[in-house]
Amino acid sequence: MNLARVKSVEKMALLGPAAFYIGLLIVLVTAFVTPSRELFTVLAVLGVIVGLLNITARESSPFLLATIAFVVTALGMQMMITFTGVTIPTELTRLAANVTTLVGAAAMVIALRAIYEAAKGK
Repeated sequence: MNLARVKSVEKMALLGPAAFYIGLLIVLVTAFVTPSRELFTVLAVLGVIVGLLNITARESSPFLLATIAFVVTALGMQMMITFTGVTIPTELTRLAANVTTLVGAAAMVIALRAIYEAAKGK
């Protein structure tokens, strides 16, 4: 195998985890600023990169299950908080929205890949 190709493959292998950690850092930092369209676009793009490069076929089911659990729990908590009138810091709401955007975009890619694999058969 060509040495340049090996280095290229090694760099690509680092891109997925890097996108995830950069996304998490952005999620945490931006919980304290007013959200914008650009923020959600960046988080969604990073989520797609994570979904394409970081989640293997073996990790797909646990990742999708964890994503569903997180999103359902976040929505349930939001409904409960709204219903009871409890006041929570805005930063927590922003944090949940940011995480949902990052992980949701990755989950969409993984779900589409799983649907494709199931539909194409053996």
